[in-house]
Amino acid sequence: MANTKQWASYLKNYQLLPLRSAHYTCYQLQGKINTGATNTISAEITKLWNVGNSQPKSCDPVFSYWIKNGNPSSKTAFERSWKAINNKNYKIAKFAQKYVKTKSLNHSLNIFWSVQKNVALIANPNTLTSKTAHNADIAAYAIRKLAIKSPKLALKTWFRDRSRFNFSAEQRRYLNVYFGNKFAKSTYYDPAAPAILQKLDPKYKYDVISEWKIRLALIKQDWNQVIALIDSAPKSIQTKNRWIYWQETARQRANPRSYKAKYEPIMAERDFYSFIAAELKGNALKLNHNKTNISSELLDKLDDISAVSRIRELVKFGDTSSAYQEWRVLRESLNNKQILAMGYLVSNWGWHIQGIRIAAKLKAWDELSIRFPRSQNALFAELGTAKGIGNTWPVAIARQESAYNQYARSPAGARGFMQLMPATAKETAKKFDIPYSGKKDLYDPRTNISLGTAYLKEMMQKFNNQAHSTAAYNAGPHRVELWLKSRGKLPLDIWIETIPFDETRKYVQNVLTYSAIYDLLAGRKAEMFTAKDRAQLTLNRR
Repeated sequence: MANTKQWASYLKNYQLLPLRSAHYTCYQLQGKINTGATNTISAEITKLWNVGNSQPKSCDPVFSYWIKNGNPSSKTAFERSWKAINNKNYKIAKFAQKYVKTKSLNHSLNIFWSVQKNVALIANPNTLTSKTAHNADIAAYAIRKLAIKSPKLALKTWFRDRSRFNFSAEQRRYLNVYFGNKFAKSTYYDPAAPAILQKLDPKYKYDVISEWKIRLALIKQDWNQVIALIDSAPKSIQTKNRWIYWQETARQRANPRSYKAKYEPIMAERDFYSFIAAELKGNALKLNHNKTNISSELLDKLDDISAVSRIRELVKFGDTSSAYQEWRVLRESLNNKQILAMGYLVSNWGWHIQGIRIAAKLKAWDELSIRFPRSQNALFAELGTAKGIGNTWPVAIARQESAYNQYARSPAGARGFMQLMPATAKETAKKFDIPYSGKKDLYDPRTNISLGTAYLKEMMQKFNNQAHSTAAYNAGPHRVELWLKSRGKLPLDIWIETIPFDETRKYVQNVLTYSAIYDLLAGRKAEMFTAKDRAQLTLNRR
């Protein structure tokens, strides 16, 4: 109807459209214009035009009509320019600016274009004034951009301007946290960083900055400062196992003759900090879990469902993509206990990653037999023992890397159980004389685990320490060497806590924890640290 310009019919049928996108709305407005029903359309057109992106071609005749009738106003055009700038649609922003006739608004946009071209202009206090429209937006944009090449100058500019202009809460949060991370996580420890973080967030409004204040005090091993910072932090930080551990550790280090760390409140849990606390106290590690009782009757009932049979067959033939599509439909008809029981079934079929996903979705953290598969234990034991690194550590690496998914492939191209990059695999195969003919071999369990354990052996030979070697497996040995060089010989638990990469810190803590869990599930004595490494923990260092 729109194509044949049957506008009266289009307007009548437009009311029946379930979804009225800009495309169809503009045809409706064309209809009103062509039938003379123009009394109330100006506001509708303004709303369509005043956006930070381009609109469909069906809107062009509508906008032409609207512009011929004296639109847009300078205020509307200025608003559109800024919406487009915020969306990085600079071509649209410059187009909209053509309609900005108010001198002060046009001046504000011209300042933005100047700053975009030469971001160093923002460091000049005269570039922006309190009267410049959108001064906070211009400053926030320019300071972020300046920080890429000149972080110290950008920080100085931020400290100057954050009280001059009316930044939004989100802009303040972003820039404070950005600079906090920038200076706290520097590869080389910056002695000025503690003062910078304190100035960025004196009232402990941002947890990430509060936590890095504590970490920087740990690097200095300033125990009284650690205690004071944790005491000043919000309850949301004070009550975490992480900071309970460090508060108690700092108290004992600050007063070694009169105080003994009280780790007991966290030792009844199952995480990195509860396990390290137990080891320091000389207590045996415990799983501390309450497994849900899943009856055989429930499992049998589920197994009789036709969709479950289809999923089992698809998994058997390696078509987990189709199996997952079947699962997405099936789960809508199941209650939480049935879904958890399905986690046990799919794990028994060898579809371990799906069992892990189910447990995570349900927050069923105590279902350890689903969360920590052991189907390849014999292969890990054989190859890990042959490399002299044992079987538990590489199993934990595989659990963290791929969630025990034989066919996992990362966006970067890492493959298989132990997520090896093809270039690393090729180099490792050559060093250790392991048969390897190309990327596809990384999906073969024996080849993947053989190469992965060989690379772990190489890291252990290089760093002589499981925590450092684990960090190297994740972030690369060159980074670990830099971190070790730049921060001195820190106690091992402080070194782990202050790893600059959040992902690598979590990775190392998970792998050490998973290693202990796998040992406990196998009925072996569990330790996260060898006696040699345990001697390097804060409370054991002399």
